[in-house]
Formats: sequence, structure tokens, C-alpha cells
Amino acid sequence: MDKRAVSNKTWSLVARMRLGLLLLFIPVLMLGAIYYLHMERSLQRELQQRLLATNHQLRHVFIEPYLNEMERQFSLIYDQIKVEDISGPRLRNTDSYLREWRLYKGVMADLIYIYVGTAERQMLIYPEWQADADFDPRVRPWYQLASQHVGKMVWTEPYYDYTNGTLVIALARAITDKEGKVRGVFAVDAILAPFSAQLNRQWNSGYQMIVNQSGKVLAHPDPSQLLKPMTHPTWLSRFSGEDGIFLDQSSRQFVAYSRLPDHNWVLISVLPASSIQAVVASASLNVLGIIVLASVLYMVLALIWSRYFRRMLDEISTVIRASRTQPDEVHQGGMRELRHVYAELAEVSKDYHEVRQQANLDKLTGLYNRRFFDERLNRLLLDQDRFCLAMIDLDGFKRINDTYGHQTGDVVLKRVASFGAKLLGDHGWVCRYGGEELVVLFANPDIHFCQMLLEQYRIGVASLHWREPGLGITFSGGLVASAPGLGARSLLTMVDAEVYRAKGDGKNRIYMVDPLAPRDDSPSGDGMLSKEEA
Repeated sequence: MDKRAVSNKTWSLVARMRLGLLLLFIPVLMLGAIYYLHMERSLQRELQQRLLATNHQLRHVFIEPYLNEMERQFSLIYDQIKVEDISGPRLRNTDSYLREWRLYKGVMADLIYIYVGTAERQMLIYPEWQADADFDPRVRPWYQLASQHVGKMVWTEPYYDYTNGTLVIALARAITDKEGKVRGVFAVDAILAPFSAQLNRQWNSGYQMIVNQSGKVLAHPDPSQLLKPMTHPTWLSRFSGEDGIFLDQSSRQFVAYSRLPDHNWVLISVLPASSIQAVVASASLNVLGIIVLASVLYMVLALIWSRYFRRMLDEISTVIRASRTQPDEVHQGGMRELRHVYAELAEVSKDYHEVRQQANLDKLTGLYNRRFFDERLNRLLLDQDRFCLAMIDLDGFKRINDTYGHQTGDVVLKRVASFGAKLLGDHGWVCRYGGEELVVLFANPDIHFCQMLLEQYRIGVASLHWREPGLGITFSGGLVASAPGLGARSLLTMVDAEVYRAKGDGKNRIYMVDPLAPRDDSPSGDGMLSKEEA
């Protein structure tokens, strides 16, 4: 009686699969016929919507974020310029500006020139470019356009840069004094090649382009079309809304458009109507072929699936069971063939998530642990990737533990670690090396850029406020750039030596060493001496 009751509660997947395949044979034929009748209209509408969606996606995912990021970076550089440095007959602090611009240009690969033109006919530009004696920046289009729109960033008309052989566009903004008088204009030149490169990825036989409000081509897969009037100027009158799609009867082309109102540009995607008709015709043959093929496959599948399905389940179960030394008791599932697979997958999933959660994280700080750091460092060296390694050691941490207690010391360590993860996490991996020592693996090989980030971290930590009276924390750090021939031990030895040197010279500072450059023994930062012992 008990055996019969158990048998009634279970069922065979193989038997039901055979029955299901037979029952699905008739609906497949009916659905195939219905789909064939309505396919042409649906497919044409789908392709049009896909063309419009592709246009919309390219605008919101690539073009607008690209331009917004360019304007954001522009504002960061612009805010660092002081009007008093450019107001006189001679420019001041030029070396500082050129050094900062060089760092920004290294990060923003699409920039060609960063420059300032003044009302006194002075010009500061990076990379350096020597203008002739008659050069007057005040008559340049970018200067005049920015002077007419004080307080706003303006994009100029694109032009061809014969020096670099590229199509560029300038972004400019006027620099004014307290009385609102224009003392100069800051501008950057950026290449438009990323737009054309992105447009070259258009599927099928269509293409995409960007035109301005007058119909001049700004980006096109064919470089010979750049800066020329668009081939079909009548399309401009049909761009009535923010975006849309229409069929140009004269050229038999589907045209999807999307306006960029902040720049008076229009993104256009073009697809010949013949390509859609070809897809419809090809799909019609495919539907007929699928119906015939499905009939044959269903018959063949019904014969061979039941034979190999049980073997597949046994193999899956064997693989999962081999990953454990002592499997738990198997739970009886409703499906006989898969009840043991259910149990195995549940255990493996549980083990996997537990191991994954604990393997790479430090329990106290939540940072990556020493094990993760060693693996990541060895992987970077094995792949021969260029990177920078930083090590920091909290100054006077033992005194904090002795004075305020180990619980307060843990709070300090966790807060410093959390601040570092937020500031540096997007640029690499922040790990706890041991005790009060943290290490950072920067994916960026530019040691000066990494030094700038570490300085922000050092200043931010020193500025933290604490609940305990008299409590303050700083750190000393070392920074080293990877180089061919240097292994993990050598890099750690070098960066540890820089930390030791920073502590010996007064703490609360960062020393760096570039194995490929001449040694610079000067510390970064403000160089304040700490009053605490290491």
C-alpha cells in the first residue's frame, strides 16, 4: 500500500515529454500558418521600431553621455583658472596650468588642445603651439562666440584641423572679472572621430550620420561626406518632432531621426526599404522551412530525447556529487528523474555563496583581504599589465588603541577604510594588508594621477572629525609604479621603503618612486609634520 502511494505521487518526465511532443505537433502547424499570414506587416513594423530604437539608444547611451562628460570635465578645468592670472599683459602660473592640463589630457583621450586666449592677445595652449606675431585670439570664432554668451559653455561649428588631419569641434566659455568684463576665453578642441567610429557599427546596409541645423554633415561612416551638405536636404523640413521615423518615397529609404536640442544637431539613421523587403522575403521562406523542419524534428526528437535524457541527468548528478566528499541525504522531489539533481544543486549553491562571501573580504573593514590582494597582484604581473601600487600606514595607531581602547581603534580603522573604498574603489582595488596597513592596486599606470588621488585621500582622512576629544588620525604612504622586471616582492619592498621614509621624515605625507624615472625625494602634499609617533 505504501509503495503504491509513493508511485502515485511521482511521474515520469520522459513519458510526459513524448506525449507533449505529439500534442505540440498540431499547434505548431496552426501557429506557423497564422504567423506566415501576418509576418510581413509585423516584421516591417518591428524593423522600423528597431531602427528608431537603435537611433534613440545611440543618442541616450553614447552621444549625450559623451557630450555631458566632455562638458563636466571642461567645467573641472575651467574652475581652476583664476581671472587674475590672465588679466595682465603677461600670463602668470603658466607652468602650473600646463602641468594640470597635461594630466587632464592624459585622462581625456579625445582632447587635442587645451588653451586660454586673453583680451591682451596672450595665448596659453597645451600641447605647446607657437603662434605667429600677428595671431590675435580675440578674432577667432571660439573667442567671439564665448564672449557673446557670457556665463555659458558654447560649442563652435566643426572645422577641419589640418595639423592633425582630423575633424574637431571647440567647447569654450568666457572668463570674466568681478565687474563682468571678459578678460579671456578658455576652450578645448575635441575630435569628432568617436562619433563616426560608433556610426560605422550600423547593422545591415543602412548607415547613420549627424548633421547640424543647417544640414552640414558632422559625422558619417564615409569620411568624404564630412562638412558637406547632406545628400537629401529636404529631410530637414520633416524633422518636426524630437524624434520620429518616415519613408522617403523618392529615395525609397526609411529615415529615423532624433534631435539633440542642446547642440542643434540631428542624429539620423537610414535604412533602404529594399533591405526590409528582402528580410521579409527571406523570413517567408524561413517560415515555410521551419514548419517542414519542425515536423521532422519533432518526430526525430521524440525518438532520441528519451534515450539520452536519463544519461544527461546522471552525468549532471555525478559532476555535482564529485565536488563534495560526503553528500547529505537526498530530498525526494516530485519528478523522479530530477529529484537528486534538485538536492545537489541546492547544496552546491549554498556552499558557493558562503565561500564566495567569505573568501575575499576582510571581516572588520569590509575591504578586500590579503589573500585577494596577493592573487590580484600576481594576476596583474602575469598579464604584464601596467599599474601602480600604494601602501598606507596609519600614524600613531598604537597610541589610539592604548589611549581610547581597541574598540575605538577598530572604529577608526573601519571609517578610514570605508572612506578609502568610496574615494578609490572606482580606480582599482582597496585591500587590508594587515593591522593598520592598507594597500591599493591602481589600474591606472599614471603615477602622477594616482598620486593626486592619494593626496585627496590623505587630506580627507586628516580632516575627519571624531567623537572622542583630542582624537585625530593621519597616515603615511608610499606609491610605486610597476616596471618590467619587477616582481611582487620587489614592488612590496620598494613601496614599504617609501612608507618607512615618509614616517621618518615627519609622517602625514606620501612618497612615490617611479622605477622608470629619475628619483624625486620630495614628498607630495603639504609636508606637515605629525606630532604622533608611528
